[in-house]
Amino acid sequence: MGLFRKVLLSILLLSAITLALPAVEQLQCTDRLSDQKLNEAILGALVYLEDTQIRPRQGKNSLLTDSSDEGDGCHSQIAINTPFKEVISLPALVPVKMRNRTGDWASHVHFLPKKAGLEGRTLLTIQDSNMFVTAFIAFPLFLFEEDQNSVGSGFIKNILQLCKKNIELCKRGDSYNFWPILPGVTSPSPRTGPYNIPVEFLKKLGESYVNPKFESFFKKLSKGLQVPPKDWLVACLDSKNTSGADALFNIPNDADDTSTVVAFQKALADKYPLYGISVDLNALRLIQSFRDIDRTREDGRDAWKGKNTGAYLTWMRDENEPTFSKPEVGIIPLGVNNVDLVVNSNVVFSLALNGQKSLPGYMEAINLIARGIEAHAWPKAGLYYPQNMIFPYTATRAFREGGANEPVMREAMKKLLIQILEEQEYLAAKEPSLRGAFPGEEDRAYHLSTALGAVSLMNIGREIAIECGCMDRYSRAIHSAVAFLLKEAKKVKFNYNSTIKIFGDKIQPHCWESGLFFAASYWDLGHWRSQAFTVSVVLEALSKYALNFEKSDNNSDKTRLILRHDAKSKYGISLSRLNK
Repeated sequence: MGLFRKVLLSILLLSAITLALPAVEQLQCTDRLSDQKLNEAILGALVYLEDTQIRPRQGKNSLLTDSSDEGDGCHSQIAINTPFKEVISLPALVPVKMRNRTGDWASHVHFLPKKAGLEGRTLLTIQDSNMFVTAFIAFPLFLFEEDQNSVGSGFIKNILQLCKKNIELCKRGDSYNFWPILPGVTSPSPRTGPYNIPVEFLKKLGESYVNPKFESFFKKLSKGLQVPPKDWLVACLDSKNTSGADALFNIPNDADDTSTVVAFQKALADKYPLYGISVDLNALRLIQSFRDIDRTREDGRDAWKGKNTGAYLTWMRDENEPTFSKPEVGIIPLGVNNVDLVVNSNVVFSLALNGQKSLPGYMEAINLIARGIEAHAWPKAGLYYPQNMIFPYTATRAFREGGANEPVMREAMKKLLIQILEEQEYLAAKEPSLRGAFPGEEDRAYHLSTALGAVSLMNIGREIAIECGCMDRYSRAIHSAVAFLLKEAKKVKFNYNSTIKIFGDKIQPHCWESGLFFAASYWDLGHWRSQAFTVSVVLEALSKYALNFEKSDNNSDKTRLILRHDAKSKYGISLSRLNK
């Protein structure tokens, strides 16, 4: 932190903290589950996720929630964002057919958001269908159990079963991909890629971009932006590349998605041990074949790491092979692999969770994470993650819920705790109206970043805060973040009667603004946002708060929230703690 920033923080922090106290005190009840607003927000987030998961619905409905390829289909739509409403669905132009997959939650790609965006959201967006969103959103649901005698019993299990089927469609060979496998368009080889961005359109756009006639136009359009180098597009469109424009999105399997899938499978198998759910450990072990050792090529954007870290590479393909060979296994973007700090955190989480700590590269990845914290390199070391608070979330999840609690990791958590607190305190001093929020940097919605920050603090745990001598700051940070999220909650209408039948119409869905969670290799080219993604992380933050999660430092603690039918409850259903 720079000297000026430290001075500004010290001057403004005391007044910011003092003004925050009334909101904090409201939530400091002995039993947090007795807080009605907290209860309502947790239940509201749950019904939102149930109500918006994509599945076959009766009749033709919106692409946002109704399956395009099952049942009687849905409307083919594009998404429009305005300052007054985040997503408005409009009919797509014929003959374009927009698609999704059962088990998805809607996410959208925002192109050139810095040029054409309002607070990061562009007017026109394209709905995407990828495995990562599905698996990530599912994780907070493992914090819940369902009373088998309650009304609506089994709805969480149904959601997770749809997630499982959705994820399996992204297996390519022996590991997993971000996108499902699709037939080739400009070559006979199968490819991966988004459903709703036509390859032929990309080809024409790419040809225009490299055409000297349009150089002036594209130069103005991309001025000041991080966009792919022109020679990469030339190489993709060159006749020597037998897969043609398919190469633009035909990415290889990667360590990030593979580790996330196997972690989900492990959590699902533990939750439902009688269902014989298999955990794909073979896919997870393949990650060890792609490590940062004796490489002759470097991405450059990950230069902070140095050489020969021994940590895990992003793409599960040999970067020394000719770039456009073997299109059936994918093309590494820009032809060179890299080391991403968030990816390594997700790999460490999955390895530790699945009892694979002896896998080569595990300790090297731990050391890289610790070094990224020590050097405060993490805000820019997630090459595919422009969301400021995603690294603290993934690193602390690996530490607490994965069980990656080696001494070097525990020491790193102490430093990360102070850094996270400073992020929140600096924002409060600079923008008092955002007191309790965490900065998202590229993400200006603050809802997702605040939820990620709150979960990160609770994952680190009170014991470490006491050791660091900052218990008061720590408690205040958690309470104020939760207060901010509760204040920002928005009640919306149900889409489908199925949800009302499960919960009753007294519980309204709660949502928060879509957050930025993922980006193209060059951030300014495209951002991925999802309202359901934000809701899921807010649900995790509020649920862990209700469980007093920060007060236990045992990663094997199986305290959960149980949903019970309760005629005396205002909502007909109540939450209570379940200790397993």
